[in-house]
Amino acid sequence: MFKIVEKKELVPGTMEFWIDAPLIARKRKAGQFIILRSYEQGERIPLTIADADAEKGTICIIFQVVGKGTQHLADLNEGDEILDLAGPLGSPTDIKKVGKVVCIGGGLGIGPVHPIARR
Repeated sequence: MFKIVEKKELVPGTMEFWIDAPLIARKRKAGQFIILRSYEQGERIPLTIADADAEKGTICIIFQVVGKGTQHLADLNEGDEILDLAGPLGSPTDIKKVGKVVCIGGGLGIGPVHPIARR
């Protein structure tokens, strides 16, 4: 199980969770994601890894409440555990040094852009 160590509502209906997941925090690269399931009958929800702290062993996810699965996830509190969490998944974003770059995102698009900009 994966413990929620920090929960914030960024704006109404948009949540940020920091989750204890040391192996994922150490291995993840910009552009990768996780798939989680918050309860036994819950759907599998893919979410971008918005940030990670390898030293603390935590990952950050940002999601919008849009249905039953994300509502159940949002109803969890700090100290609660997520049933299943798999990752890091997907191919990392191909990043090359080409000089100065600009990264633009809006709304929930900021979550995936943040780790790419940091890289």
